[in-house]
Amino acid sequence: MKLGLAWEEGMVKGAAMAAWSLPQGKEAFLLQDFSGGSTLEEGWNLADLGAGFLAAPFIGLPYFLQADSLTKFSIHSTERVKPYVTPTENSTKKGEFMTWVTQAIEAIKQGPLQKVVISRTDEKDLPSDFNVMTALEELGSAYPNAFVCALSIPALHGVWMCATPEILVEQNEEGIFRTISLAGTQSGVDLDGSPISPSQARWSQKEIEEQAFVSRYIIDCFKKIRLREYTEVGPKTISTGNLLHLKTEYIVNTKAMDFPQLPGLMLGLLHPTSAVCGTPKQEAIDFISATEKHARSMYSGYLGPVNLMNATYLFVNLRTVEIKENHAVFYAGCGITEDSDPEKEWQETQMKCQTLQRVLMK
Repeated sequence: MKLGLAWEEGMVKGAAMAAWSLPQGKEAFLLQDFSGGSTLEEGWNLADLGAGFLAAPFIGLPYFLQADSLTKFSIHSTERVKPYVTPTENSTKKGEFMTWVTQAIEAIKQGPLQKVVISRTDEKDLPSDFNVMTALEELGSAYPNAFVCALSIPALHGVWMCATPEILVEQNEEGIFRTISLAGTQSGVDLDGSPISPSQARWSQKEIEEQAFVSRYIIDCFKKIRLREYTEVGPKTISTGNLLHLKTEYIVNTKAMDFPQLPGLMLGLLHPTSAVCGTPKQEAIDFISATEKHARSMYSGYLGPVNLMNATYLFVNLRTVEIKENHAVFYAGCGITEDSDPEKEWQETQMKCQTLQRVLMK
């Protein structure tokens, strides 16, 4: 059975479903929970979950999809991706967003807030021939270094899709744990639409500091659990298709340390990370709640397969879109520090919205 047909049959049956491919993956997976999925209770533990798929909102308890059915499909490459084009500006949304950024800068100057991530939405009507699984394959082809996913849970009343480069918690079958610090953003294509080499990137002090906040946050989490044996790689510039970012990678051999509970402990400490929330965490959450006029829902939460084939891969839900019938709500955000420029932050969200729009909006 083809992936698209299996997805459509699951929709008819009211199953909760996740279809995904991992970065540099050669295969796509479709997981179905015929009960419709469940919301985990307070005090849940990653190690106690069975094989399945986890999807958490920015704030709140995660949904868990048990693997009643897990099917593997070959990935078909496609060349239908449009080049980057400057999107049309919505003056109302731009003015509102820049006001939020200005308010954030003022709050940071007053302290104790040091960094806060402000997000916005961009709403579009999808083409009449839009198909979720076709779009998923095209996202995978356009962004081979990203985790691409389509998620349908009846309780969400829609489909969420993402092409995210950001690992939150990963542990492979060999017991190697990874998490990353990913922040700082600039265009990955030039004015002609040609890719820019990561070696050509030049980062401002503001972008370097923004990424350093995330790195320090991860190291602070390690300190809380008294973890001292880890490998740090970076920061270095990486390409995620149409964007360049600064990335630092943190690696732990949990088998060598006899520390199998590390992924669950770090998940509880990390989310929501400084990369999607801010520093200090609670002050940033409070500012976001008081400022943003939209509900983030699953945007800047996390999602991915857990305890499947002795491995867990959870990614921050970025470069994401919420789809209800033919209407799409794209989400994008950026880290605000004292040195932020509201106009540049707006342009950054424009580029981030383009990650999915250049594939989905044909």
